[in-house]
This record gives sequence, C-alpha cells and structure tokens, in this order.
Amino acid sequence: MDNGSLVLGNVELKGRFLHLSANSAARATKGTALIKQTLGNLVRAPVTEIRTVEQMMAEEARSGADTSRSSIRPEIAEQEIHEYLDRHYLETLDQPVKMLGDKTPRQAARTAGGRKKVANWLKYLENQTAKQPVGTHPMATYNFEWMWKALGVHDLRR
Repeated sequence: MDNGSLVLGNVELKGRFLHLSANSAARATKGTALIKQTLGNLVRAPVTEIRTVEQMMAEEARSGADTSRSSIRPEIAEQEIHEYLDRHYLETLDQPVKMLGDKTPRQAARTAGGRKKVANWLKYLENQTAKQPVGTHPMATYNFEWMWKALGVHDLRR
C-alpha cells in the first residue's frame, strides 16, 4: 500500500462469489484461512486457480487491454514499481522459498550448498523479470544487485 503496509492479496465480491487474489500460494493459503476464520460457514471450500505471470500477460493481450496508455509518467511508474519490489523482496529474504528447500534466503546463504542455491534463485528472479515484452518496462529494469550483496553471494554473480 502507499503507506507501506503489507497486502497479502485482494478480496472482491462478484455476485455470489468471493474472490481472493494473491501473488503466491503461501499468501493465498493465509488469506483463505483469514477469510474462513472471519466468515466461518458463510463461505464454502475454495476453488483454487494458479496462473503464471506469463498466462496473465497473455490473457491481458487477448482481451485487448491497452496498458501503454497510462496517465502515470513512465519514470514515476518505474520508481513506484521498484519501491514496491524493494519492499516485497526485502520481506522475501525472511520467508521460506521452495527453490531453497523451504529455507529463507538468509538461512540458505549460511552454507556453501545453500549459497549456490541462493545464487541460482537470484539468477532465476533476474531472468524472469528480464523477460518483459518491452525491455524498458519497470519490471525489466529492476536491479537485484542489492539482494546479492545483502545475502553475501555477490561473488557468485556472473
């Protein structure tokens, strides 16, 4: 959020259906539990759908959505997105990551084998963000170097 508070997902009431959107399975599980705890028997068992960023982008392209006509100046959008990513990845350093054997990146970076896994994970993140259709997209221009340094694996960066 603009005030820096963490958003686990978005909840939207569409007709008779309550939709929870989250950007990770862990957040979806936590959000589902919070909804179940709050609403109890007013909601049924959830139907889960997992979509990759690539799938969502393809859907957006098929729907004809024009995201290039934003009223936000590109440099402001880039700054906002980079600040969001900074906060998101800073939190991620202390959350279990499946690619790291369900260890946090900070935990994994403490061993030689874990350091290699952390380096591979960071390379994966960099490669995924670089795959944006437009090379100047704020996601494609995000710099992960601070994470390499924070985790003490900068020497493994190629």
